[in-house]
Order: sequence, then structure tokens, then C-alpha cells
Amino acid sequence: MKRDFYFFRHGQTDYNIEKRSQGWLDTKLNEKGIAQAHELAKKLSDIKFDCIYSSPLSRALTTAKIVSENTNVRIITDDGLKERNMGIIGGHLIRLTDASVDTPIYFEADTIVIPSVLFFDEDYIPENGESYNMYAKRVLDTIMKIATNTDAQTVGVAVHSGVIRVLLGSIMNIKFPPGSIPNAEYIRMQWDGQKFILPETPDWLLAYQQS
Repeated sequence: MKRDFYFFRHGQTDYNIEKRSQGWLDTKLNEKGIAQAHELAKKLSDIKFDCIYSSPLSRALTTAKIVSENTNVRIITDDGLKERNMGIIGGHLIRLTDASVDTPIYFEADTIVIPSVLFFDEDYIPENGESYNMYAKRVLDTIMKIATNTDAQTVGVAVHSGVIRVLLGSIMNIKFPPGSIPNAEYIRMQWDGQKFILPETPDWLLAYQQS
């Protein structure tokens, strides 16, 4: 039996504006982010969610609560839906350099300069964090667990930009740059019992592919 999953990103935070790494930091929606979440709720108002899964980080959970506030649908938090744990990098501004991989990195500075070759290495683990590959496995394992165990027919999933990037990367092999998923946008996917498919391409993704 096919099930519909609506994956939506949280509204804007101040760190989004400043382009700071957030990761597991529990940043909150700003005023615009709250307004975006309410606009998202309007877009999804005709969808009868049986439940909504959410990252426990407040920017995602607050978005989930706003989307569900007119229906009182049950919200289930799952740590596996958290953004990537950026460890020591979290909370900092990131600047990339073409310097060699062994260039010293000063993590005490507000702006951290990191060699691109290291930052985009999918096995690179920031201190106290997780690599992209570790993160992607966690996210995909969690989403597969939800898809194979839920009895819900229509499921909302409140998450982060990186989670949607991982999901689309595994299904469509699209490599998104960080921050490329718009705040408070969503994508509908269908679970056919074995895998996810993309029945239609949302406008924001079409715009990205055509850019």
C-alpha cells in the first residue's frame, strides 16, 4: 500500500540569516520563521495528516506544532531526524579555502577557515561531531524505520535542510550545496512498501534544477 510522506523544512532562524553552522544547536525560529511556518501550515491545510514525525530540535518541532495546530494531530519526535552534528564547528561562521588539507584550523575563532577538500570529505568528522556519511546513514535508517513501521497513511516529517538533501541525494542522486533547501518548503514522496519515489517535482526543486 502506498503511503504519502510530506517532508518539510523548518522556518528561518537568526543563524540561517547569518549563515552560521547550526547542527545540533537548539536555535529557535525568528519572527520571519514563525510567519513562514504559518504560511506552510496554510499550504498543507488540505492534507489530513495521520501523524507528524519531527526532529526534537526546537526550530523543527515548533514548525511541526504550527503545521498541526488546527488538527491536533499527534507529533512524534525522533533523535534520528536531527540535523548533522557539526561538533566543534557548530555555531560558527564557515569560510572555505583552497589550502591543503593539513592546513591548521583555528576553531577558537568566530569565523572558522576550513580547506574545501576537508570540509567536503564525506568521511571528515569534526571534533565531537559526525561525518556526512555517518549522518546520512543515521537519517536514512531513521526514515526507513518510520516508513516500514508506521500504520499511518499520510505522514508529515518536520526536519532540516540536510535531512531533505540526504533523502533526495539517495533517491535522485542530486548533490545540493549546503543551505539550498528553502526554509518552510516541503516535498511529497510516496513509499511503495520498499522504496521512496518522487511522484511530482515541487516548484522550488524545479527552480534549483534549472538554475
